[in-house]
Amino acid sequence: MLEVTGLHKVYSSGVEAVSDLTFTVAAGELVCLVGPSGCGKTTLLRCVAGLLEATGGTVTLDGRPVSGPPPGMAVVFQEYGRSLFPWMTVRDNVELPLRQKKIRPPRRRTLVDDALAAVGLDGTHAAYPWQLSGGMQQRVAIARAVAYEPSVLLMDEPFAAVDAQTRADLEDLVRALWQRLGVTVLFVTHDIDEAVYLGQRVLMLSSAPTVIQDELAVDLPLERDQSSTRADPRFTALRTRVYEQIQLAKLSGPHHR
Repeated sequence: MLEVTGLHKVYSSGVEAVSDLTFTVAAGELVCLVGPSGCGKTTLLRCVAGLLEATGGTVTLDGRPVSGPPPGMAVVFQEYGRSLFPWMTVRDNVELPLRQKKIRPPRRRTLVDDALAAVGLDGTHAAYPWQLSGGMQQRVAIARAVAYEPSVLLMDEPFAAVDAQTRADLEDLVRALWQRLGVTVLFVTHDIDEAVYLGQRVLMLSSAPTVIQDELAVDLPLERDQSSTRADPRFTALRTRVYEQIQLAKLSGPHHR
């Protein structure tokens, strides 16, 4: 579904953010990308989303090269406060991409209602983002992405700015939506436990300029919950492996392995 080949990004300042990055995400797969702070995760995601032009390499979605934001792809960013328009109601925020997609009003209403119900925000249609908690605002951002009916969902550290309890709820929400919708998800995080809990695979990034340092298949049961999954010895073994790779990445950088 998503293929990244030899991706390379150098900023005009001369800073090389992404070195030579190659990976694939299969249709319907949930893959987590994790790496040290400042390793270029957001740069990579913006290149994949077509929001940032790569210096070299290719990104293809469903066999078609990505040169700008592709149809069928939705992105959820970390800064929910900046991704929602404060002067627009929750309904209008969620509906906005559907208007741009030229979807007819009755269908738009159904998609918005279904998406808000899916993220547990029934009854908030007329509220404004600033009247909601941070976790609820991020649910609105997720609802907007879901209503768009994307085939691929990119998530850039979407839960980094919320408290631990809300974060756990949102992690479970993403897994539930992924299983129900069959959407392909690429989830970027710096949280090792989150990557192992959410993903079917975890790709570990090196320090900047980033390359894929290691890859891990997460062989935990499909049905997961916050208490029993995190208490599973296999979860502990997997997170330890990821942690060791991240520590190694910090020490060595990509070119000294």
